[in-house]
Amino acid sequence: MITTNTKIHYFEICVENYHCDEYKNLNLENVQLFLNEARKQALREIELNSQNLDLTHIEPIVLWSESDYRGQIHFPDSILVQTEFRTITNARYKIIQKLIRKSDSRVVCNSNSFCILLIPIEIDLGNNPFL
Repeated sequence: MITTNTKIHYFEICVENYHCDEYKNLNLENVQLFLNEARKQALREIELNSQNLDLTHIEPIVLWSESDYRGQIHFPDSILVQTEFRTITNARYKIIQKLIRKSDSRVVCNSNSFCILLIPIEIDLGNNPFL
């Protein structure tokens, strides 16, 4: 069953000096870490389905992702990450993210991902609605 529910979440990150290279540009590895943190934060704060599941321990496992970088992020910029979950099936989602530089409201990165939701193995699997 394919559904088209869409949920949007915003997450703000302040770029620190240690996130950057010697020229004060945000490292691309840290951009990916920020995107992942925003995905996890969004899962904790939004309802993705009508079953009102506890999503605090569920991890988004990214199966595919692409990012289009359109500008630099520098220390001490702040970034607003807009994360949009689009439901494909019960445990599969398309995630569309934008990194927005707050100083000028410019989108400096667009990211598209496809993920599944997974409960870590140490969590009780007897109550896993995705199995």
